[in-house]
Amino acid sequence: MKKKLAIWLALCVIWGAGWNAAAAQGEAWSFDPFHSSVTFTIRHILAKVAGTFDEVQGHMVFDPARPEAGAVTVTIPVNSINTRVEKRDAHLRSSDFFDAEKYPVMTFESTQILSGKSTTDFIARGTLTIKNVRRPLDLPFRYLGSTVHPMDPSKEIIGFEAHTTIDRLEFGVGNGEFFQKGLIGKEVSIAIYVEMLRDRVSAK
Repeated sequence: MKKKLAIWLALCVIWGAGWNAAAAQGEAWSFDPFHSSVTFTIRHILAKVAGTFDEVQGHMVFDPARPEAGAVTVTIPVNSINTRVEKRDAHLRSSDFFDAEKYPVMTFESTQILSGKSTTDFIARGTLTIKNVRRPLDLPFRYLGSTVHPMDPSKEIIGFEAHTTIDRLEFGVGNGEFFQKGLIGKEVSIAIYVEMLRDRVSAK
């Protein structure tokens, strides 16, 4: 338990240091946990199985007119994995896959936000960390707009969606045994749907 807490605290320090620098560039949006989701699909023998991570945390600085001044950090607790089968979820949390006891979170931290092919398309270039394995990731995302929250005029709301594919074996999520036997694919398709909020009084 002490080791797990130490890992979590160290991640918070690293995450906080990077975020404080980014937040200084503009007003931060915070994830709305009730209207944000991270879903994934992976092949099982022939068909695909879907799942979610039910918890997603993070902040973002973003102005579509000045994407280069933006930044995003995301933290996903591994224990929040949910494929609707308790036994399977327990196996995924085990050392055979995510080893959630030793590596309790996954993180993505951007180093740059780039314009895409249209005025609503952007790329968050950064680092994805799973099981302490850090790999570069260009995450394409679409800006869905921003508006005053219709149920709470004191808040602004902004929306995004993103799609990407990663190789789970590159992050040590599994040792390749099930892939070689044709049971589970190695490519994981990820879809991210996000709404974020901030106070209108702090918006610029």
